[in-house]
Amino acid sequence: MRAGRTGLRIGCLALLIFLIALGLAACFSPYDPTWERVQETRVLRVGMDASFPPFEAIAADGSLVGFDVDLAREISQRLGVEPRFIPNLPYDGLYDALTVGRVDVVISALVINPARTADFAYSSSYFDAGHVLVVRKGDQAIRSMGDLSNHSLAVVLGTPGDREARERARRSRDLVVVQYRTPARTLDAVRAGEVDGALVDHVSALQAIGAGSPLAIVGEPVVEVPYAVAMRDDSQRLLGAINGALKKMKDDGTFDRLVTEWLKGD
Repeated sequence: MRAGRTGLRIGCLALLIFLIALGLAACFSPYDPTWERVQETRVLRVGMDASFPPFEAIAADGSLVGFDVDLAREISQRLGVEPRFIPNLPYDGLYDALTVGRVDVVISALVINPARTADFAYSSSYFDAGHVLVVRKGDQAIRSMGDLSNHSLAVVLGTPGDREARERARRSRDLVVVQYRTPARTLDAVRAGEVDGALVDHVSALQAIGAGSPLAIVGEPVVEVPYAVAMRDDSQRLLGAINGALKKMKDDGTFDRLVTEWLKGD
């Protein structure tokens, strides 16, 4: 009888500890007004400057199209809500729209800005638009920037890739940097064998490969320009939900499909 009472007391004590812990967790869970509104209305308001194809643009029939548009729809679906687009925001007004609560998130080829992190939160990066190293398809001699000794490298004049290449050339006299005025001409130089490789923006490289140029991207991005979803800093629950959705999209191939459809143009 005494043993039974002891077991009952232990069980009650364990239950009490569990309830206290649950209550403390609730107390310390950050309040997210944006998440609460999204859950209540079942709508995610998405701000963007729809003047940057292939990420966001207005089609001839007036519809909103692009990589970021489909990304926003996919995220919304995985959160169990509907997207409501506010597509006519100027790029320099995107953060203002977040501040005043006109939109819940910004998905607009927005580059992560460390200077903004005191007031805004960024998701994990969903695309790096920076400069990548491109070589002729099948070239096994160059697999990264470290393999460029005694080689020539094409760049677009005045771009971050140009600056990066010239800095490397100053440290390595056997690297020859050749400047061109457009990404297309730069990539044509690689294809034609005029140069051994090129540093161009990621989108231009993907589009050239998608159009059939016998080229390949090798190594990691040389100059990083990460795009991310932005929201107010107090939207931590929404941030966690979006990061979870982005991870699942990367794991299940959704991102590869969007890249193929919008950036490679296969």
